[in-house]
Amino acid sequence: MKAIQLVKYGPAKTAFKTAEVPTPKLNNKEDILIQVHAFGLNFADIMARKGLYRAAPDLPAILGYEVVGEVVKVNDKENNHLIGKKVLSLTRFGGYAEFVQSTSLSISLIPDFLSDGEALALATQYCTAYLAMESCKNLKQSDNILVHSASGGVGTAITQLAKIKGCKVFGLTRSGSKVDYLKSNGVDFPIITSEKDYLKVITENPSFSKVQATFNSVGGETLKKDFQLLDTTGEIVFFGISDRTNQKKGLLFTLFQLLKIGKIHPAKLLLNSQSIHGLNLLAIGDKNPEQITYALEKLISLVKEKKIMPHAKHGFDWDKIALAHHGIENGDFTGKVFIKVNS
Repeated sequence: MKAIQLVKYGPAKTAFKTAEVPTPKLNNKEDILIQVHAFGLNFADIMARKGLYRAAPDLPAILGYEVVGEVVKVNDKENNHLIGKKVLSLTRFGGYAEFVQSTSLSISLIPDFLSDGEALALATQYCTAYLAMESCKNLKQSDNILVHSASGGVGTAITQLAKIKGCKVFGLTRSGSKVDYLKSNGVDFPIITSEKDYLKVITENPSFSKVQATFNSVGGETLKKDFQLLDTTGEIVFFGISDRTNQKKGLLFTLFQLLKIGKIHPAKLLLNSQSIHGLNLLAIGDKNPEQITYALEKLISLVKEKKIMPHAKHGFDWDKIALAHHGIENGDFTGKVFIKVNS
């Protein structure tokens, strides 16, 4: 089969090549084979391409956390009913390919009202957003929340889920061209971080109160700022560290990133009943995959009820993988980015 391999760390234009690799074999009873129609891209892919994601396989590697496609083979006759079904599957890498091996326990059937891109958005990004919101049990109507990278896939999803609760959303973006998108998605107070310090904007405006939750995918010094904005009983949900991509690979630069984040003493959290919650969807998928299955079921229901709407306008052909990667890294897109297979 054909697959896109990461063969070299660094810029997108030199990192990938298409190669012929063996089609995955079905070894376990619950294994199934999916012919891929489209696969999604996530910021973790950018980290992996730059050699900054420790969980990624060694080179040459086939990246990819999610696919949409058709079940073409099963390893247990009890799963014969799945053959021909359109499904969404999370993958622990291997998604940049014409076929992927998954299991009958880790797929979701895709209803006709979802496009390939919309379904892929629900996988990694909306599931991350759903679990992030679920961790903030105390959120209530009119609470302020802060969303970093609010125009991205997870930021889009968190905003939509927060508006269901009636929260007021501060949405951060680096680009003024994305303000209209943020507003149309439900952001109440867009802030362009390339022009203004969001900490000053919020703290110096007497009409703004502190935030009850921040959703941080950036890391670095932004965590210190978020903590200053956090109200009593508030929570920081930390689910990414895109700031790390601004440094080179190596232990020294990793240590520098940790210094930028700084230390928050547990006694400070105790004093105001605050918390910091780490969220890694890959780890959850390995340990408790039923959480992701449950989240997907809930999200599909919310789409059906028209309470949320995945934004997936950036679909690229197979040979445009470098262009898609480059665009994500530079913040050129809004919502979900995905690759169409055999288009």
